[in-house]
Amino acid sequence: MPLLCKKYLFCLLLCISSIVYGQDVHVLSNAASFEIGSYAVQADKQYSFDKIQKERGELFSKNTTLNTSSKEYYWLKTSIYNPYPNKEYYRLSLSPLLNYDLYFFDDATGKWARQQAGPAVPNGQRERGVVPLVLQGERENILYLKINVKDVRSYGYPIKPVIVLNKEISYAGNEKNVWLSWLICMVILLCFSGYNLYIYIHLKDKTYLYSVVIQMGAILFITAYKHFFTLFIPLKIYQLRLNADGSVYSYTLNSLFLHLGAVLIITGMIQMTRAYLQSRILLPAYDKGLKLLMYVYIGIGLVPAIITISGLFYLDSYTLLYINICILAIVLFIFLTCIAAYRKKVRAAKPFLLANTIPIVLTSFIALYYVINSAPTYSNNTSYLPELAILSQIFTFAVALVARIRTVNEELEKKRLEAVKLETDLENREKFRQRIEQDNEYILRAMNQEKSKNKELQQKLEANQRELVGNNLYIHQKNKLLADLKAQIQDIDHLYPHVKHPALKSIEDSFRDSRYLDSEWDKFKLHFEQVHPGFFEKLRVTHPALTAYELRLAAYFHMNLSTKEIAALLHIEPSSVRQAKARLNKKLNQSAAIV
Repeated sequence: MPLLCKKYLFCLLLCISSIVYGQDVHVLSNAASFEIGSYAVQADKQYSFDKIQKERGELFSKNTTLNTSSKEYYWLKTSIYNPYPNKEYYRLSLSPLLNYDLYFFDDATGKWARQQAGPAVPNGQRERGVVPLVLQGERENILYLKINVKDVRSYGYPIKPVIVLNKEISYAGNEKNVWLSWLICMVILLCFSGYNLYIYIHLKDKTYLYSVVIQMGAILFITAYKHFFTLFIPLKIYQLRLNADGSVYSYTLNSLFLHLGAVLIITGMIQMTRAYLQSRILLPAYDKGLKLLMYVYIGIGLVPAIITISGLFYLDSYTLLYINICILAIVLFIFLTCIAAYRKKVRAAKPFLLANTIPIVLTSFIALYYVINSAPTYSNNTSYLPELAILSQIFTFAVALVARIRTVNEELEKKRLEAVKLETDLENREKFRQRIEQDNEYILRAMNQEKSKNKELQQKLEANQRELVGNNLYIHQKNKLLADLKAQIQDIDHLYPHVKHPALKSIEDSFRDSRYLDSEWDKFKLHFEQVHPGFFEKLRVTHPALTAYELRLAAYFHMNLSTKEIAALLHIEPSSVRQAKARLNKKLNQSAAIV
């Protein structure tokens, strides 16, 4: 009974205190979280905390709206009564996300403690702007918050911050679930990406390479979606944008990597579709559409992200709707491409179509979810829809990749058979080449033999020619001797006209008939026919009117004997030889017949 009276008395004192200082006292409940939207406000005039604390409530007025255009800092004061005997552990955050300092009384040290929080404070936590808070049991806990509005002062809109308290046990349970879901996704994604990379290295199939790109993008996307990059990369990189309704958009490293991961996922899906279905060859119109959508998405996905994170302009909030619309268009076009490939009976198109159905539906839901619920603040990370979409994509595409492996194995078997056939053809070609080489060797040997034979014939021809020339010279010498002998007999006959010996008369008759010369001509003709076979016969056929004397002249001219040599052989004057040659050429009616 005395305890109950004590509680009533304390509540009465709280009511009196709230009337005096113009401030509400918020009583804790058993709820997992609650929000404080009413508090006392004081514009900062370079006050120290000691002055704020000593003045108690005199400086504060009950006003929940902060004018960002007039001041850079505001002090907030609120009282929270813990009716329970034990300490209550909470996590305090501020909505919208701003930089602030929290002042509270620490019973352990007996002093006022200060904690900084916000997007500019790397505090080793996944969520920046969240600080632990202990509320002492059965007492009023006074909190002071110094809020920094410099980041949004250029916008000039008023804001109405809300203090959010979540029970530590609930916050820790949520953190545990976030870490567990993230670790499971990372292990699965890394295992699948390593396996697909291994297959790509061995098969050089780009389908598996783009699958690795999708999974790397999924790792970035999930890590950014769960706000882990602000923990892993403790940099003060962020941008804030204040809207007219008092809401604040925040763009951090998580937001940047979220866009980068989404670009990798969508780009990998498009490239994987093109490689898997061979759309460049089999579906050229769809292939051009996929390429165009890919370039458009990369442009509207990365350019605003880079401009926003650089601080040039907060462009992301204006383009996010169009980005998600583009994602919806891409997944729909991929689905239509799969249907077109299936209708065209492209190999393995059916499993790829089935594998795409669930991820495409879930990806569409994610895009719509971001448009309706989370974007563009990027603050909501409690949904497990991205993990479901990524894991469904992994497992469904695993089925498609198994079908791809089957297709690749069939192609490899086909190529193996082609290689065996080619090897057989090469062996046959090699045997054919060896046979050709043997034939060539035989021909070369025959040619060498024929060449040797021709060489022997040439040598024989040259010997006959030498013999013929020698014989001609012999005839020439003999004719000259006979001419001299004839001249001597004539001289004797002139000197001794009265002496008429019968033998001399017989010799003169022989000279006149040229019987000796004819005998020698027959020998010459025989040798000439051996060297120049068919010469006389051809002349008789083409010119049957030629006399024996003219045939003889033609043979001498063919041998290129000089005029003097022919005159000596025929025992006539050189001038007579020239006249005879002219008459012969005229008779043959071709000046080139005799050289």
